[in-house]
Amino acid sequence: MKPNMKRSIIITIIYCMGIGALTFFIGALYPIKNNDGVAEALNKDKGIIFASDNNKTDLEKDASKSDKYMPGSALASTVTATPIPTPEVTPTPAPTAIPTPLPVYEMTVGGYPEIEKFFQDYYVAWNSCDYGLIESLNTRTDNLTSLSDLQKETQFLDDIRDLTCYVTKSYEEGTYIVYVYYEMKYVNIKTTLPKLDKFYLITDDTGNLNIFNSDMDDTLKTYYDEKDQDEMISSIIKTTKEKADAALENDEDLRVYVEALKRY
Repeated sequence: MKPNMKRSIIITIIYCMGIGALTFFIGALYPIKNNDGVAEALNKDKGIIFASDNNKTDLEKDASKSDKYMPGSALASTVTATPIPTPEVTPTPAPTAIPTPLPVYEMTVGGYPEIEKFFQDYYVAWNSCDYGLIESLNTRTDNLTSLSDLQKETQFLDDIRDLTCYVTKSYEEGTYIVYVYYEMKYVNIKTTLPKLDKFYLITDDTGNLNIFNSDMDDTLKTYYDEKDQDEMISSIIKTTKEKADAALENDEDLRVYVEALKRY
C-alpha cells in the first residue's frame, strides 16, 4: 500500500471517531430536554400536559425539589389549616325543682292588692259577659264556660258585692291559691246569694297574672286540693254554704230563681 493511501485511511478513521465522540458528548449534555420533548408530544396526544423544569419559575423549581426530599409528615406540617370554629352549645334550662317536703304557707285575707284588683276586673268582665277579656285572663280558653252559658247565668244578675280574696302562696315562684268570696245580687230579688270560688293564679313571662285552668300534674293537684283542709278555708267553706242555704230558705223568690236557672 502506498504511503499516501495509508495516511488518508488514518485521517478518515480519526475524523469518524471524533464525530462520534462529539455526538455522544452533546447527547449526554441534553438528555432531559430531549426526553421532555418526547413526553410532551406523547401527553399532548393523550390530552395531558406536564410542564418541564425548564418552563418552571425558580420558586416552583425550589418547591419541586423540596417535595422530592421532604417526608410526607414534614410536608403536611408546613400546611396551616384554617381552624373550624366549634359551635356554641346553649345549655337546656333545668326544670324547676319541686321542694321536698312541699312548703305550707299561711292563708291571708287581702294583703295582695294586685290580686284583689285582678279579680275585681275578672268579675266585672264575667258579669258583663266580656268574653274576650275573660279569655285573656285564663291560660286555656277551651276549658272556659261557653259564652251562651255565661249569658244565661248572668242574664238577671244585677251586681257582685262584698268581694274578698283569701290568698296563700303555692310552692312555685309567683303562683298562688286564691279563694274569692262574693255575694250575687239578682234583679228584683232582695236577698243576695253567697258564693265561694277557688283559683290557681300564676305569673306569666311578662309579669301579668293569669288564672291557670290548664291540666295540673299529680303533685300540683294534690297540693291544690289539700288547701281545702286549711283551718281558715275549711271554716270559710262551711260558713259560705250555711249562709247560702239560709238565703235560699228565707227568700222564696231567690230559691225559685236559682232552681229555674239550674233547669235552664
